[in-house]
Amino acid sequence: MAVAQPAPRVEDRDRLSADDFMELAPDKPKAELIDGVMIMSSPATVLHETQQLFLLKVLGFFVEVKELGIVLGPNAPIRLAPEQIFSPDVMFIAAEHKSIVTEKEVRGTPDLVAEFLSAGTARYDRGRKREVYEQAGLRELWLIDPYGPLGSRFYQQRDDRLVEIDPLNNQINSVAVPGFFLRLNWLWPESGSGPVASVLALRELGVI
Repeated sequence: MAVAQPAPRVEDRDRLSADDFMELAPDKPKAELIDGVMIMSSPATVLHETQQLFLLKVLGFFVEVKELGIVLGPNAPIRLAPEQIFSPDVMFIAAEHKSIVTEKEVRGTPDLVAEFLSAGTARYDRGRKREVYEQAGLRELWLIDPYGPLGSRFYQQRDDRLVEIDPLNNQINSVAVPGFFLRLNWLWPESGSGPVASVLALRELGVI
């Protein structure tokens, strides 16, 4: 007599492959695949969007002028593993790794990822996604709390692990982007009015 097989668990039955996700994921709102589960993000706040655009502009211009590689934003998915596709707010891919950038997605590990945290997704960014990035060999990860530096965490690769580092003299010196640094008061000026003008940051970086 045939032995009845146990019914699959809901989480296994509903799990998606990376290929399934790329076909099914909506353009809006932002969606990611974490351990085979599609996770939807709520709309970004104005503060989140303002800081993200600031970093995209400053890092993007710096990388372009220095001819260091490619900077992409949140609409570019990264396929890191068969059940892991993330769409970070900001990422940098060094010129020597540009072969991982395809027409539809990034197939491999960027050199730097920056995520701006939100209430709905911070637990993934700080938890499982950080673990996957570490396993994939990411060199640098910035988890930025839009509301202030106390909730932000910065990681750099040490012996194949992402190790948290403290800002030095109120700035983070990137190990993934040669010559680039991020001053904390660019994102959180004392006035509390949002990031400083990108042109001021670019002047401090010496590219204009």
